[in-house]
Amino acid sequence: MPATRARQLLIDFGEVVSRAQPAADIAALATDAGLPIGDFTARYWAHRAGYDRGGSALGYWTAVLGHEPGRAQLSRLVERDVASWLHLEPETLALLEQLDAAGVPVSLLSNAPRELARELERHAALRSFAHLVFSADLRRVKPDPAIFTAALGVLGAAPADVVFVDDRADNIAAAAALGLRARLFTGTPACRAEILTATAGMSQLAA
Repeated sequence: MPATRARQLLIDFGEVVSRAQPAADIAALATDAGLPIGDFTARYWAHRAGYDRGGSALGYWTAVLGHEPGRAQLSRLVERDVASWLHLEPETLALLEQLDAAGVPVSLLSNAPRELARELERHAALRSFAHLVFSADLRRVKPDPAIFTAALGVLGAAPADVVFVDDRADNIAAAAALGLRARLFTGTPACRAEILTATAGMSQLAA
């Protein structure tokens, strides 16, 4: 008996649909923050989970800077931060277009603050997605099992019917523990082929 194929794809955004934040963007953020790049990067990530969990931009950037930013500085930091995540990966987009054309529902599950989430909801490249699920709206961040349970509720799907793709091993482990068909994203051709096979089968998607 052939293996049952998953009906839906649930995919991460950062460094999967998007590329890694460019060094130039990080440098510009550090300059706006008035911090050396090394210190800025450490502070940026040390406080990020709370921001992704729905914390305010003011609270996040106050923690990063060590003092409350003025309105203009805060606006610049938020704008640059959002823009730094919008460098999309063409090969991933091509893969998702192929799945969409084959009738495979594709949804997004991303750790993202509200400012980035709202921008992604308007992004033309994501218009074909069935659902966009963000940590800030759920007030949970991956790898919290609750965020995967909530996402499955949005999708209306059982865990075994969903292939979940993420670039972080801890997120993959958490999803797999709940029964999702989790695949670690490496960006390689072999990885993309595995996603195709897991979601819809290569025979249906062959050019």
